[in-house]
Amino acid sequence: MISYSAMAARRAATRLPFSKQWLSTRHHSSAAVAAASSTTTVGDDSRTQNWSAALFTVAALTTATAVMGTTTATPTLAEAKDDVEERESTRILNWSGTHSVELAPGTYHEPETAEELEALVADAYRKGQHIRPVGSALSPNGLAFDSRGMVSLSNLDKIVAINKKEMTVTVQAGARVSQVLDALRPHGLTLPNLASIAEQQIGGFVSVGAHGTGALIPPCDEFVTALTIVTPSENGVVKMTEATHGQLFRLARLGLGGLGILSEVTLKVIPAHRLVEQTSVLSRSEAKKQLPTLLKRHKHIRYMWIPYEDCVVVVTNDDENDLPLLGPGTEVSDGKGGRKKIVTAEDIKSKFSRDAQFEPLRDLLKQLLENKNDTSLDDDVINGMGFGDLRDVILASGNMLDPDHVKRCNKAEHAFWAKAGGIDLAPSDQKLQFDCGGQQWVYEVCFPSGTYGMPGTASIDFMEDLLKEIESSGLPAPAPIEQRWTSGSTSPLSPAFIGPHEKESYDSKNSLFSWVGVIMYLPSEDFDPTGYRREFITAYFKDKYCKLVRRVGEKYKIMCHWAKLEVSEDPNDSNAGVAASVRKHFGPSVIEAFNSARDKYDPKRILSSSVIDQIFDPKQSK
Repeated sequence: MISYSAMAARRAATRLPFSKQWLSTRHHSSAAVAAASSTTTVGDDSRTQNWSAALFTVAALTTATAVMGTTTATPTLAEAKDDVEERESTRILNWSGTHSVELAPGTYHEPETAEELEALVADAYRKGQHIRPVGSALSPNGLAFDSRGMVSLSNLDKIVAINKKEMTVTVQAGARVSQVLDALRPHGLTLPNLASIAEQQIGGFVSVGAHGTGALIPPCDEFVTALTIVTPSENGVVKMTEATHGQLFRLARLGLGGLGILSEVTLKVIPAHRLVEQTSVLSRSEAKKQLPTLLKRHKHIRYMWIPYEDCVVVVTNDDENDLPLLGPGTEVSDGKGGRKKIVTAEDIKSKFSRDAQFEPLRDLLKQLLENKNDTSLDDDVINGMGFGDLRDVILASGNMLDPDHVKRCNKAEHAFWAKAGGIDLAPSDQKLQFDCGGQQWVYEVCFPSGTYGMPGTASIDFMEDLLKEIESSGLPAPAPIEQRWTSGSTSPLSPAFIGPHEKESYDSKNSLFSWVGVIMYLPSEDFDPTGYRREFITAYFKDKYCKLVRRVGEKYKIMCHWAKLEVSEDPNDSNAGVAASVRKHFGPSVIEAFNSARDKYDPKRILSSSVIDQIFDPKQSK
């Protein structure tokens, strides 16, 4: 029997970010440590310590390379660090459990200070040793992974300066987004946008072009106003701004970790504010008709399409002090002869009880368990599950590649959202984060969608084409297919790149890009102890789903999100040809500009990875 506490612990543990601390626990799997952690009660003060143990083991598992003797002494942090360096290799597993890397003893580094980082990079440059930078290991494609050598900046996480006059914050690149938000809060400030979660390290956050949603808000690399990179070259430490380095600055801020190791970043900030979030359900035809208006009316908007259902879940967020008159809330006088919207307690009150909202999902799960004579989850456990847990367990309780099973889950999810809609009010750094579900494969693409003034039809045309192919072929596509929008970026390697900086125009200043992400969830160890199901789902996702998205997206000039891009040199692999398509998308001028910058700042290519090699150095990678 699987206890829900253990299951929840495993799920939570797989979401934890890469740890900045060294392991003091040996020879434990992530599931074992998570299950052990789950024995604590909700009110137990020791829970933090237990979750720390889980955190250590989930993200950086170690494997002994020498026979280890028993000991009764607990090593200090420094002793544990020395012991790991001398006697163990390091295994790093990314958040989604889709990629891992094994590093030999002495090839994984966690410098404690900026000076240590600079010395490490200089030494690696002299010796030609690889030191690929890694952030929180959140990228689904393991973009930062390289078995030849890696360096984590998790110890370099200081908030260096908050400048309210200039409206900027300067941080070390290892600081997590959540840490930066916490530091800004007492000053009445926040970041302009978030990318669904807040556990990325700032270095990775900007280097891969993370994005949130909002037709007038660019991807997060555009928040960067200054940066410092430590380069494995004769240039050493380089400080950059737009004014001092121009295109090199724009290449470095979204540089995939290939031009230098980001050690310090200065970001734009905005006044802290609360957002009014409205969740509603539209039919596909209504979503199509209303999109141009919704994009202009709301600060943040995302669509969640449910395959095989005439249902689009629409989530909008707006500053509580600047609510659109035709948006959510109660209309009142503004005291100046006009009208405005406010949100009252009555507006926030849900129309349906929690039990009514969750009834379709709970009923389906009970039916599935009953059909299998599975008594492992009783009513109390099921009633204690949240939305993400229920969806994960429902999918895993059947054949996750059976279209009929997936359709039943999607129908229940439609019924859930039909009752779960409504209005909520909370600080922006809370509302711009949301539950992404359990471990999963994700493939997200970006494509131009007109301008803010004239959105065009590409956003909806792409979705209609994609859904038609999915549903006509019977592809087992779980919900949601998430669609978001941003303005463009001047970073040449951004999927939302608007063209040469010198040729700014109305279209480039008001450019609109759509981002669409498809997923397939992966079963937990409880439902897949052998790992075979994950293997089949992985193969299907790459061979069928991703290929379908690329085929549909070809005429829309799609580019994959850098953190979700999979490439392969094997001509028989499902990702064969992807690297060539990326080169074609950006064109010779951008590829040559990036390689020229690499020649300047990483001439020995010791910051590279397989993905970078295959795209930018295809001959060398072979």
